[in-house]
Amino acid sequence: MRKKNSAQNDKTDRIQELTREFSTLTVVMHQSIAHAAGLAGTDHKYIDLLLKHGAMTPGKIAELSGLSTGAVTGMIDRLERENLVQRERDAVDRRKVIVVLNREAAFQRIGPAFQNIMAEAEKLYSAFTATELDTVQKYLEAVIAFTKKQITALNKKKTDQTS
Repeated sequence: MRKKNSAQNDKTDRIQELTREFSTLTVVMHQSIAHAAGLAGTDHKYIDLLLKHGAMTPGKIAELSGLSTGAVTGMIDRLERENLVQRERDAVDRRKVIVVLNREAAFQRIGPAFQNIMAEAEKLYSAFTATELDTVQKYLEAVIAFTKKQITALNKKKTDQTS
């Protein structure tokens, strides 16, 4: 039971509602970006993981994405057919496979959609004061930390159920 006042409850209810809508629209937008780039679903977001974290093992991609290792293999196969990633042997441990992003090909495929989005985002951000942007940043950092925690908990629960 919530102990905050009614106005506070109304605000948090509205934030929950907007967060759900934003989350759904984010998924739909990323599917649209993938479609425009000729990719499946949210494959470009896995490309984003490689951009952010660099080359990594399929197991690390599974860990970061929450995908099963089988789903990661399928995703890597799709991206490899599109010349967006390649599998290489680890220089130290030749038994390990490392997934390496073809950055140039990825930017050529995905870049055009994001260039327009980033230009529009700059217009959006310019409508806010520096103080308002600080609040938005604080909120997003908290939501990201919250979301990572929830992903970890859900993945642990999934792992515990299959063990």
